[in-house]
Amino acid sequence: MKLPVLLLIYNRPKETQKILNYLVKIRIKKIFVSIDGPKQTKKDKDSSKKVELILNKFRNKNIIINKLNKHYGCKKAVEKGISWFFNNVKKGIILEDDCIPSKSFFLFCEKMLNKYYNTQVKVISGNNFLKNEIKVNNHYYFSKFNHCWGWATWKEAWSIYDGDLKNWERFFNNSTNKLYWEKIFDLSKKNYFDSWAYPWLYSIWYNRGFTIIPKYNLVKNVGLKGTHNTFYLKSDFKVKNLEKNYKHPTKMVFNEKADNYVMKNFFKPKNFLWPTRLLFLSKMLFLNPKIFIKVSIKKLKRNYIYG
Repeated sequence: MKLPVLLLIYNRPKETQKILNYLVKIRIKKIFVSIDGPKQTKKDKDSSKKVELILNKFRNKNIIINKLNKHYGCKKAVEKGISWFFNNVKKGIILEDDCIPSKSFFLFCEKMLNKYYNTQVKVISGNNFLKNEIKVNNHYYFSKFNHCWGWATWKEAWSIYDGDLKNWERFFNNSTNKLYWEKIFDLSKKNYFDSWAYPWLYSIWYNRGFTIIPKYNLVKNVGLKGTHNTFYLKSDFKVKNLEKNYKHPTKMVFNEKADNYVMKNFFKPKNFLWPTRLLFLSKMLFLNPKIFIKVSIKKLKRNYIYG
């Protein structure tokens, strides 16, 4: 497999060992690893040392390592890792340490990167969250949403990334979705979320970009402990190999039916907006009080910092 792979890791030794074993086994020729520095806690430092020991075992396996000199957190560490990757390559695959792709994912990315280079496509995703509820006639469709549990892109596409949302403006139509995404991007601009994914999504939308979504889910998230979204179960994210003889869409247009399904059931905007958020929080308190307390404490801390 000639296409280079960037592996973004932090402090999860088991997941790091598993994904590196897998990438070496399927003969990925060039693996880039970017690792965030540890927090200044004993637990984090110990985990970081274990990860470094694992990386040392793979140093003769065509692996290039970028170790950040301090702890940057999810957003900045990923930004730095991907930018470093594209300082060295023109196109490639990005994986986090808890994402295990099917074998067909790599071929899918390679074919899509070749076919859609220098078009409005900005991301090739390995994820499909349709639960087989929406029929996809071709082997992939075009979406507004750039799911990032394993994805691929080009150096030129990543160059549009606006991590500070400096050009953020309101450009939505649907009322509920409009309120949801405006709130998400407003909070992202204030760095309320330690997330690179929202700014990346915004950057793609601002530049009128498309994401390619495969007919089947091609990447399994092994770090998924359980989702706060009760509509989806872990079994809904099982992977399936994509057939090699691809049937391509005839036009580059968004699959509105699929996107509306994902918006309603995966993002669940009503759970994030008042007054319907009250019902969501009440259900969370009743069904899983531990998660409710954890989320509430995190929320209070963020509000204290950001107002």
